[in-house]
Amino acid sequence: MADDLHLNPLTGHGEFDRLIAEFSELRDAEAIESARQAVWEKFGAEGAVFISDMASFSSTSRKIGVCHFLKLIHRARQMIAPLIAQNNGLLLKCDADNCYAFFESTDDAIRASFDINAELFRHNDEFSLTEQIYLSVGIDYGRVLLIGDKEFFGDPVNTASKLGEDLAIKAETLVTKRALEQATLKVPETAERMVARISEIEIKYVRLPMMEIERNELE
Repeated sequence: MADDLHLNPLTGHGEFDRLIAEFSELRDAEAIESARQAVWEKFGAEGAVFISDMASFSSTSRKIGVCHFLKLIHRARQMIAPLIAQNNGLLLKCDADNCYAFFESTDDAIRASFDINAELFRHNDEFSLTEQIYLSVGIDYGRVLLIGDKEFFGDPVNTASKLGEDLAIKAETLVTKRALEQATLKVPETAERMVARISEIEIKYVRLPMMEIERNELE
């Protein structure tokens, strides 16, 4: 058991953690590049990264209490998980009020976002304002290290996180320009094209409010 814990400090995926541990000990430039390629060859994947965030987490927790918000997180997860799967996505994990998923296509990631928010809106009609749930989503596309069905790493993960957690408002999906270039979706003229700089990174993205695009435009 002790050896397992030593080998798995990052993800609990033995082979990936072993490769990273070996990589961290290298000093020779040629050996470093060879090890880097080995990691990408084994775990590299290309697709859409979906990261969601529940709106008003901090303010609601302060006003009503964290137990109330934990209840809402539980309800949200029960709706998010099956809709991710129905749209051909892989739900990797949920951490606090965030959910992280991987899709092979941008279209599927956007469908999942719209379906989830639509389901949340339907449920919100049954609850008071303090019980209602709203989700913001960030979507990017590119190469990532996909570690089984548990974790992913890469620039698209960082970007989708900034969009979903920092920039999107409730019931809004923000999709990077490079993700939309991989989609069949026709973005309406009324959709806002935006540019943001966060942590010295420039992100070009489009705002897609849930009701602005009909689902059949994604078919």
